[in-house]
Amino acid sequence: MDLTEGDDNHKTKARNVVTEFFRQTFRSHTGDEYSELLTRGMRGDGGVNKKYPWAYIRLFALIVILFAIYLLIVRFTSNELLTPTIMTLGSISVSLSFLIFLYELYPKKDLSIMLVCLAMLIGGALSTIITQVLFNVFTTDSKWLFSVFVGFFEELPKAISTILILVVTRKNSPLAGFIIGAAVGCGFSIVEDMGYIFVMSNEMPVMNLTTIIEVAVGRGATALCTHILWTAAIGWAYCHFSRHLANVAFYLITLLSCGLHICWDLPLDSLPLAFIYVACGVIACVECLLILHFERRKVFNENPLPNVGLYVNENAVNQLAKQDNLKERSLDKSNPKYWRHWGLFSVALGTFLMAVISIIYCSIPFRETYGTETFYSPESFVDYMQNGLDFDVEEYRAYNAHDTANDVPETVGNRLTRVTQRVTDKNNENIVYNYKYTVSHDDFSNRDYFFLYSTTVTTTNELGISVEYEREDVYNDGLKYASFFRLNNSVTGFNFTSNGNITVFIYNPAFVRDLSDWKYTSLFITFASIFGASLVCYVSLSIKSWRVKKLCSMENASSVK
Repeated sequence: MDLTEGDDNHKTKARNVVTEFFRQTFRSHTGDEYSELLTRGMRGDGGVNKKYPWAYIRLFALIVILFAIYLLIVRFTSNELLTPTIMTLGSISVSLSFLIFLYELYPKKDLSIMLVCLAMLIGGALSTIITQVLFNVFTTDSKWLFSVFVGFFEELPKAISTILILVVTRKNSPLAGFIIGAAVGCGFSIVEDMGYIFVMSNEMPVMNLTTIIEVAVGRGATALCTHILWTAAIGWAYCHFSRHLANVAFYLITLLSCGLHICWDLPLDSLPLAFIYVACGVIACVECLLILHFERRKVFNENPLPNVGLYVNENAVNQLAKQDNLKERSLDKSNPKYWRHWGLFSVALGTFLMAVISIIYCSIPFRETYGTETFYSPESFVDYMQNGLDFDVEEYRAYNAHDTANDVPETVGNRLTRVTQRVTDKNNENIVYNYKYTVSHDDFSNRDYFFLYSTTVTTTNELGISVEYEREDVYNDGLKYASFFRLNNSVTGFNFTSNGNITVFIYNPAFVRDLSDWKYTSLFITFASIFGASLVCYVSLSIKSWRVKKLCSMENASSVK
């Protein structure tokens, strides 16, 4: 026997499986198939699921399209009430779709999608609670030790939550443990992603849409090889090895997940950390692919019926397709529904691609009315807030009873209650300091006592108008960061970053968006091209469907005669 012939057969078989995978994924699916997916594992009918995954891609496309729609609404209306919706959609787009994909690969019909969703919600919440307790009990200033804490304090609570759910639900098959673990990891990942998106994009008084998109895409991409797979492997190990918690192999798999998580959070530079990300992702993906491959094959080998899955040849697929009349009709080019389906598919694909273009458009870092600037020292911040002016304010100035020429008194009856002592700056006559005192009269000594309670400055602006500014103090972690006078009236607010720097938010009323810029032009042209192409495809395939339907009617009429 020629060895190359065996290799060619293997390649052909693999090619047929991949082709059939995509064919079955994007073909038309009936209402019965949707009903079967949603009720699987709830009717107690058992059996084996031999269908290719298909629902996950529809869920992912729907979430991405909704994500783009809400982004465009916020971009054009500046209505930030919709921002939490954007954050939620961004955090679940990949994680939830990936979980549904894994669930569709589950070969048995003893696990319902409702149970998986409950495991995601309850397990994600429980593991998050335990994690936060651990982080508050054990603290450290060392970044390296903190990475170790992260690895154990996040993976162990997820493992505990997974085991508790498996015990309560009495699911003990290895793949059931894998899916429940993936659900718990997915719930934890969604909670964490929403937190990262909010904290990193929160630039009060506005939300940074660019950051929301960047974090959502970045966290979504890493969701495919981090929390979900790490916890899924632990759930599989718990059910796969005998004696469960008494088996050393289970702890080795758990330790591997913790180790991958520790490496993922090491405080390294970007380049070596990128290599670590790739290595951790490859290890996690290979580990879980092997688990899925061998566990699914084991289940299918135990089933006497021909398999429609990742371990079948083209003949077996065709044989089952002929047995299923609905599926056969959906793949029959002589059926007008076939062409109608692909016409609708072209619209759906075009809408998805236009949504991607819209997300790219919204991710371009520009603001209609606001800009930001970050300062790394109190001095530079104060200089910016005061338009470069340097004020010589006496912090605890006592009232000068000998310099009362410019005093502005306030009296009640014949008694002095408040007084403002105005002092001109020695180096700039356009700057006047207003030291404001409350006055307390002592009847016994018949003396007035002055207490400084406020200091303002009066300056002349570029229009020649005198403006008075109050002194403001800003604090960070309970300590005074700086004192300043807000002469820069374009600043609307500020907040501190996690590393102690301060970011100011600047209102720019003169902002004009140049839509002729090449970035916008290229996006608009691409958007219009996709819209036109999908419309042409839909109309063409609809005409084809009408012609096939008409031809079928003519053939039926002639056969009757």
